[in-house]
Amino acid sequence: MRKRLKSRAATLLATSALLVGSSVTLGASNAAAATWTFEREDRGGGSFAIVAYYNGTYAGLMGWNGDPVAGQEPGDAFRVLDRLSDGHAMEAKMINPVTGRVATTRGHSAVYFSPWSTGDLTEGTKVYIQLCAVKGDYSSCSPAHSGHA
Repeated sequence: MRKRLKSRAATLLATSALLVGSSVTLGASNAAAATWTFEREDRGGGSFAIVAYYNGTYAGLMGWNGDPVAGQEPGDAFRVLDRLSDGHAMEAKMINPVTGRVATTRGHSAVYFSPWSTGDLTEGTKVYIQLCAVKGDYSSCSPAHSGHA
């Protein structure tokens, strides 16, 4: 009887140690996970950018132009830039108005600007665009930011 009790105590102790070790390991991996942060830059005239940072390093951006820029850049348009060779791509989606417009760097090596995602909008139309860092099925996204056409 006493031998069986010692065996159970040893099993309980080993199981407890395994669980504690697993939780410490899982906690460490979550704490060490990479983090994405996003900031908005106002560019005036309804134009704005969402800037992405990967562990504090400038990783890319989405730029929205409400109006054309001196014949060099179209108005009512956005594109994304991927600056890091980290396996992630930058992808932006127009959330509202619902147009299905997307700009992405998927499938391209950094440093890469996507083509402009364009389409005519009524002057003054409020737009909401979201920037995401994507890799396969993974995505880390900014809140949707607004500007206007």
